Amino acid sequence: MPQRGSRFLKRCQSRVIGGYRPDVPVDYDRAFRKVILNRWDKTPVEQRQKAMIPNRQGQLAPNDPISYALYDSYNYQRGHADVFREVFKQVYKKAALAPPRKGERLLVVDIGAGAATVAVALGEALKRGKRQRIDYLAFDPHPMMRKLGKRILKHLDTGFRSANYIKSLEDVDFTDTDRLLFTFSYVTHQNALEDTDTTEWASLIKRAVNELDQAAELIYTTAGLSGGALIDLKQELRRAKIRGRHNTVGVQVRRRFPGPVGSDSQICWDEQSKLWQVQAEHWMLST
Repeated sequence: MPQRGSRFLKRCQSRVIGGYRPDVPVDYDRAFRKVILNRWDKTPVEQRQKAMIPNRQGQLAPNDPISYALYDSYNYQRGHADVFREVFKQVYKKAALAPPRKGERLLVVDIGAGAATVAVALGEALKRGKRQRIDYLAFDPHPMMRKLGKRILKHLDTGFRSANYIKSLEDVDFTDTDRLLFTFSYVTHQNALEDTDTTEWASLIKRAVNELDQAAELIYTTAGLSGGALIDLKQELRRAKIRGRHNTVGVQVRRRFPGPVGSDSQICWDEQSKLWQVQAEHWMLST
């Protein structure tokens, strides 16, 4: 985690951050404080130090210690949600079919959801009226991430039509789905991924495309645009005869990390001059 210093700007929730002021924001600071910060503060020092190993950089295996998942949520969720929010806005900035339209139900299947990071991003990107049309399904193999995510959803008050964690991607039901969006937020570069993971993702996407009347959409953000699981996933989809149109999206977002808690319990985020420079992709998938 970055060292504190004069090169950081401390921003509290009541101020505009990076010029961004959502119309009807969710209160992420409150959820962060109640769910993540309180638990991190109570984590023994030796466990915290082990979780903060520099070369780990957010890499998380399903069987890693609880403290690893907790630290990754504490240190990275704010920034990863910022990135996904901006990518989502760029993808649909000029799109005539920006989801979800009135009368539509948008199913968001968040794969490798962590502590519901995409839910945070959508809660900040969309007005409450649109959020009420979203069914959010989150999947993460790490038990602590699932636990944190369920509590984040409870305290975030997204106003989604429904919001749940699932134990298996086989549990996803596409019945009565008008629009479908698969999301991968900082997942595809994880070292712990195996061939079975991409095969499972491709199988789910194939099932969705075959069951829906229109194309399924996919948005990913990642620490590395090329290589790894992304190539494997594209190859799996080609073998399954799934066609796709890929649109690259570039965003620059100021990095933010947890700062001190103010006297009124607001989180003051340490805002770096260094930016997250991300290239993401938006896929439209069909047979």
